[in-house]
Amino acid sequence: MMSERRYDMDWIRVIVFDILIFWHVGLFFVSWADLVQWDMPMKNNVQLSFLSWPMLFIRQWRLPILFLVSGIGTFYSLSSKSGGQYLKDRFIRLFIPLLTGIFIVVPPQVYLERLIQGTVNTSYMEYYPSTFTGIYPDGNFSWSHL
Repeated sequence: MMSERRYDMDWIRVIVFDILIFWHVGLFFVSWADLVQWDMPMKNNVQLSFLSWPMLFIRQWRLPILFLVSGIGTFYSLSSKSGGQYLKDRFIRLFIPLLTGIFIVVPPQVYLERLIQGTVNTSYMEYYPSTFTGIYPDGNFSWSHL
């Protein structure tokens, strides 16, 4: 079955992920007093209170719109694939990036957090083997919010 590309959905996805990048960068600059529930282990020394309102606005719909776009993509994908093909495709497209994130992207984040907390005073290369001891926050192994 031929399926037509939905460029409108592509653009919604691009815009939402651009906003998601702004969201995560903004978390470093929003003050603790304004948004205590967004407890980040690392914060910038300079806090920008004017970011509170845009961050609150984005917070209301960032995940629901991601789930909506994902659901629409799943609907269209399942219209041209069997359930087994869909699961195999999802496994290949998501599991390898998940492992990459767990072993390459997240460990430096935990390392920087430990440096800021003062619980680590070694180089990253000396720290990396301890990445696999214990589950975060007590240990160093984390998949963060991947």
